[in-house]
Amino acid sequence: MKHNKKRNTAFLYECLIKEMTKAVVRGELQKKQQIVETLKRYFSKGKPLYNDLQLYKQLMEPQRLEESIGLRYMKEVKGDWENLDRKEIFNEQTNLIKEFNQNLPEAFGNFIPNYKSIATVGQYFNSSGLKAKTRLLIEERIKTLVISHPQAIKEDNLKTVDALTYKTFVSKFNDTYKETLLKEQRELLTNFITSFSDNGLGLKMFMNEEIGRLKEQCDHLSKGEWSDKIKLVREKLENYKNKPLTEEVVKDVFHIQQLLSEIK
Repeated sequence: MKHNKKRNTAFLYECLIKEMTKAVVRGELQKKQQIVETLKRYFSKGKPLYNDLQLYKQLMEPQRLEESIGLRYMKEVKGDWENLDRKEIFNEQTNLIKEFNQNLPEAFGNFIPNYKSIATVGQYFNSSGLKAKTRLLIEERIKTLVISHPQAIKEDNLKTVDALTYKTFVSKFNDTYKETLLKEQRELLTNFITSFSDNGLGLKMFMNEEIGRLKEQCDHLSKGEWSDKIKLVREKLENYKNKPLTEEVVKDVFHIQQLLSEIK
């Protein structure tokens, strides 16, 4: 079944969230505020797209129900979706798509990690009128999200263990290096080492704030005997905004933290 992602409310919402995250990481405050206003206009509680989105979430968020209850749950959610004012929602989607095209044309190209689930739910909601075989295939895919399976329970348990491992690591790391590293160096290394847990988002946000702090520190120290070297460090920090966040950049910032601390 062909899926029109631009008519999928959950996809539109995730694109906005992705764009806002990018704006925050890059320090684009005006763009971030613009997206916040768009989210308020279309997804505030009680708005047509908000109500539509909640039904997507009810199927996208694993329920771990027994099969008989799960099948009834799927049908009830779909019934609620069909009972919404579909014409009103279509018009709101049209207005939002127009804003995307005018102000955020790049947003549709964002990678959405849970797109497969979003598309599956969208297909399920729009499956009425399709051939029986197609409907059954779509329903089977939805069942994997809603109905409990032994493997799914095992994966949930593993995620809990991973979270405990992460918290234990951070605690031990800070205890081990609290006397030998600066506070900001510990934070930098912690975010770098654990960046796998959130696809590097925490590290990017930390680096954005930390580089801004270091540039301000350079400005305060630029009038002393180290002014020439401080100027070079300031230029190096400024150039990072045009570079991808690599291990080499993290190493450089680590050493700059130490240098500026010693000069100060």
